Amino acid sequence: MIANYHTHSRWCGHAVGEIEDYIRTALSEGFEELAVTEHVPHRGDPDNHRMPWADFLPFNKALNKAIEEYGDRISLLKGFECEYMPERMDDYRMFREEYGYGIMILGHHIVGPDHSIFMFARNKPDYAVRLYADEVCEGLETGFFDFLAHPELLLMHYAPGFDKESERSLRQIYACCEKLNIPIEINGAGYVSGRPYPSAEALEMSKEYDLTYIINMDAHDPELLTKPYYSQVEAFASGLGIDPVPRYFADRH
Repeated sequence: MIANYHTHSRWCGHAVGEIEDYIRTALSEGFEELAVTEHVPHRGDPDNHRMPWADFLPFNKALNKAIEEYGDRISLLKGFECEYMPERMDDYRMFREEYGYGIMILGHHIVGPDHSIFMFARNKPDYAVRLYADEVCEGLETGFFDFLAHPELLLMHYAPGFDKESERSLRQIYACCEKLNIPIEINGAGYVSGRPYPSAEALEMSKEYDLTYIINMDAHDPELLTKPYYSQVEAFASGLGIDPVPRYFADRH
């Protein structure tokens, strides 16, 4: 593994370690490229799953300082992991155009017309699976997002698991990614923690589509960027006959 495009730090509020800890770990592991991609802040701070809006400027200053210090040794990219919320797209564009956040990941954790259904919740309604697929595809159709994080997130706390409903929704997502040439992520954090994503069944099915795959460790701890962890995920993908691209953004940003 020579690149990771899904990296959090203590700034997101539910990860550990400073930005520099992730960069130094990536350097020690021989990475060529690293993107720091916190959960995008929202005006009004409607939830506690991301950095407060007021923290953005000090975070951005810290990230720029780290890039200045380490950027001659590793390619460092600025990005955010975002939900698709049409009313917040102007802010997302502002982060990209004014502050240089060149990688925008679609990591869709909240669904529903009022954004009230959290996909990690144990008591979410079954129709959230269909909403997730519809909203993910709507977001990708904007052309704004660079890749799709953990597409199988819809399986999280979905009691039936990989059934006809979740299969239909995943096929909808894979077809959309194929049409738009949007890469999908094989999520390392989910694999090493035993979450239902990445799903072997879903990824086996995804091979019916012409897709690009990126392994990302979705690191919330610098240790996840070390070989004992990412080697497991590489072996998992290899066992499915999937060959992820080793470095996707080198010539794009």
